[in-house]
Amino acid sequence: MTRFFWRNFFQLLLLFVAGAQWTCFAWLLTVAGLVSIPPHMNLSMPIAIYALNRAIVTRPVPARGPWRSARRVYTGVAFASLFGCLVLLLVGLLWSIARAAFAVADLAGAGMPVDALAGVARTLATCGVLGCGAAIAYGYGPGQRRLWVNSFDVEIERLDLRLDGLRVAQISDIHLGVYMDEHAIARYVDRVNALEPDVVVITGDVTDGLDHAPRTFPALGRLRAPCGVFVILGNHDVYTGADRVAAALARWTSFRILRDHRDVIERDGAHLHVIGLDDRGMDWARGVRRCRELDILFAAVPPGGPVLLLTHRPDLFDQAARLGVALVLAGHTHGGQMAIPWTRGRSASLARFMTRYPRGTYRKGRSTLHVNLGLGITGQPVRVASPREITCITLRAAGGVKGGLGA
Repeated sequence: MTRFFWRNFFQLLLLFVAGAQWTCFAWLLTVAGLVSIPPHMNLSMPIAIYALNRAIVTRPVPARGPWRSARRVYTGVAFASLFGCLVLLLVGLLWSIARAAFAVADLAGAGMPVDALAGVARTLATCGVLGCGAAIAYGYGPGQRRLWVNSFDVEIERLDLRLDGLRVAQISDIHLGVYMDEHAIARYVDRVNALEPDVVVITGDVTDGLDHAPRTFPALGRLRAPCGVFVILGNHDVYTGADRVAAALARWTSFRILRDHRDVIERDGAHLHVIGLDDRGMDWARGVRRCRELDILFAAVPPGGPVLLLTHRPDLFDQAARLGVALVLAGHTHGGQMAIPWTRGRSASLARFMTRYPRGTYRKGRSTLHVNLGLGITGQPVRVASPREITCITLRAAGGVKGGLGA
């Protein structure tokens, strides 16, 4: 069942989106009193909208022009409908519970203002649907341009005091290409360099395609750090061709490319061991939870030496924690790219279906994981409650985590 779900995820999503689009449209028409919806249309219209969705998403999108703009607007409406339908379902569930409680109260002889509260529920649901539309519109505009420089300290046991204060800048999921040209990446490179990090790491999904590489890779290659710039590959790099992406990086940058390889950061004679893994995905969404190469590479580290693990997907954190890896840096999820602020500084998004570690910083035993929200975007240029992120981590000796870690 799980394999079927992920293999057919986009088809199932199109079905749900079609139902959501019709549900929101019909709700707004009904509440506004513009029309009464015949029951048979609640079946026929979602089927017709699904056929329209398939026709639209399977048509190639041109690099520019009115069709590209129309496609973006249509996709925005689809996303807004998706979240709006969830609001309607939530309000409907709460109203059903409340109505049952009112029925019990009436049996007990207590009069309850059911009609008035039903009006409140309708207003709440309508405002929720319209609010989702406004949030998506924001996400396509200011939301997808927001940049968060997330700075915090991580204390690491057995860290040599000569490495205390080492600053590690992390970027991830750059997605060079349509939505990240050479001018855009140059601006972000300047922001990273301005932090004056000792080390820069890139945790995968460097690029979508290589036709733009002669322009975008040299711009990315301007990243500078005295202890080196380390890069691993992500699933989009694999789709492009992992060997070809690695060759392009070697040609146009001076980065240290880690493909199932171990390297060392050295400062004043002290060492921090770095392990970088190639992406191994079960599918486009989920990663593996155990990697034989990680066991082998970790075993080669001198006993007691602190280890920094670079892995595109965060799913290996449990294995890394069991081994005693001090710090794991990952990306891949984009924090869902669209999220709903939730509890304890966390957010709810579709990324929670992908991994137990969708975004932010986690602690397990002596190990710390940070899942970067990504610098680029994929699919659509939209971000809601998931800004682009540059992470700046300062390593501290001894044990524990300090700083603002949530996302």
